Amino acid sequence: MSGHLPPSFAGVEEMEEPGERSGAPVEVSAESGGGSGHRWLGAFLEVAVLFITALVLAIFLQAFFIKPYMIPSPSMEPTLTEGDRVMVDRITYHFRKPRRGEIIVFRFNPNDPGNRTQGDNALSRSLDLLAEVLNVTHQEAVPFIKRVVGVEGDIVELRGGELYVNGSPYPADYEFVSDGSDWGPAEVPEGTVMVMGDNRPNSNDSRRWGFVPLGAILGRAIFIWWPPGRWSGL
Repeated sequence: MSGHLPPSFAGVEEMEEPGERSGAPVEVSAESGGGSGHRWLGAFLEVAVLFITALVLAIFLQAFFIKPYMIPSPSMEPTLTEGDRVMVDRITYHFRKPRRGEIIVFRFNPNDPGNRTQGDNALSRSLDLLAEVLNVTHQEAVPFIKRVVGVEGDIVELRGGELYVNGSPYPADYEFVSDGSDWGPAEVPEGTVMVMGDNRPNSNDSRRWGFVPLGAILGRAIFIWWPPGRWSGL
């Protein structure tokens, strides 16, 4: 006999089941419920990590950089109307003091020492601000928003509703409602500012309860972000 395969088997290769070649054991891959469960767990953990990261970032930003507030009254009309939402810059006053004409948010009553940011250094003050955002400290304080009309050392006076600073009429570059009243003169003490609402006849401000210590100030309102039709800088 020759060593050639019969013509009927020429070019034919044996078909093998996976794993059967060379006597290797057969490996069976079975789809089970465990794999699906692992995928769901992985997706849940991913969403949880993203949520926690976003929450921590939001808390950090509100404590140290920028925080939203809602205007609860008409005391700042026509500049701000009741229901407006403003963004408040929390970082600028770490590097400089408020200036005349700026709109600030502060804790009321500002004359209560407990309503001032606590701490003797930057770290302790930062921790106090963080605790406030987490609603751990300053829980009883009510945020007020007013405009700075006098800084430390200024002599402020109202004559027939017109604002005078250091003996001269103050050239306001904003709209306000005058009440035609007289007030002062009074000197703004060191470490404080004097504030008034732009709607002067309907504003509970420094003319009634005094000056705002710098430690009670939360930040500077910089723009209206809601409603969309009122978007504008301040």
